[in-house]
Amino acid sequence: MSGYRRGGFRGRKRFYKDTFAPGGSKTDPLNLAIELLDNPEEEKRRLGLLDPEPATVVQPKRRKTKKKEKKQEKTEEEETESPKKSPVKKNRHGSPKKEPRREHQPTKEEKEASDFRCNVGFLTLSIAKDFSPRRILGIDIDEHLIGVARKNIRHYCDHETAVAGKFPVSFGVQFGTISQRTEEPRPFSTKFPDNVWFKKENYVLESDEMLDMIQPEFDVILALSITKWIHLNWGDNGLMRFFKRAYAQLHPGGRFIIEPQAFETYRKRAKMNEELKANYSKIEFKPEDFEMWLIETVGYESVEKLGVATAKSKGFERPIDVYLKPVRPKTGAIPLGYI
Repeated sequence: MSGYRRGGFRGRKRFYKDTFAPGGSKTDPLNLAIELLDNPEEEKRRLGLLDPEPATVVQPKRRKTKKKEKKQEKTEEEETESPKKSPVKKNRHGSPKKEPRREHQPTKEEKEASDFRCNVGFLTLSIAKDFSPRRILGIDIDEHLIGVARKNIRHYCDHETAVAGKFPVSFGVQFGTISQRTEEPRPFSTKFPDNVWFKKENYVLESDEMLDMIQPEFDVILALSITKWIHLNWGDNGLMRFFKRAYAQLHPGGRFIIEPQAFETYRKRAKMNEELKANYSKIEFKPEDFEMWLIETVGYESVEKLGVATAKSKGFERPIDVYLKPVRPKTGAIPLGYI
């Protein structure tokens, strides 16, 4: 044994006294003389007398995510539809090179569609055309919005209406030069579009003394989505003056339609500048006080609540109230609008 290297039997199976392979004995420790009739190879394998076969490792299949499945389906469709493709550019790391992002170039139709997104005057024009009032006047403090509203008139005209430039031909006879005010009103038709016009004006008067010059002109006055802005810009006195002027401009029996905005919505808009913020902190005349003040102080006879209007945006779902001006004044003194 001296000639063998130490550790030469390392890893080999050693047999000690009375230790044999399954089925072995002292004369045949490995049980090599086994005789089986049915399947000797299987029996030897069961008894561990044969060398085990190398095991094959089966890798579990990874579950494809929906994103990878869609990507694979997309690539398969692209291969079937367009087999010839330009080679994919790769960077030095081997990953596909990203193409620079290109901005979307609008088509001619999209350019034309983007020119007609302004709502200015839409409600006024719809009333003028669909209900044919004798005259309807749209008022706004913003000169640009008034200009757009005037140009929108031609879009509501029928095909047979003659249009010169940006306005119907009849407006030249009715109003004279559009950019200038005529001294005397000209005769006009009550047929659309001659029954509608837009005017740039601040409806809130500078003082209460100017209310004495207001004369009745209209049967209906609409004040939609405006009470909050008048309140924040001119405070309690400005909003009260606005209500009084509307009452004075209504004929007896006329109707004042308002859409009071909740006071909770004031706070967010008051942060736009310091002036609005200062006016907001001084407000005491809250929207819930409008009804009693308009009836008891201003002189409206009654109010009809039409409920909350439905709208696409939840912020525009607000109640609409219709105040009726009495045919005769309530008291002996003649109030505004009856002189």
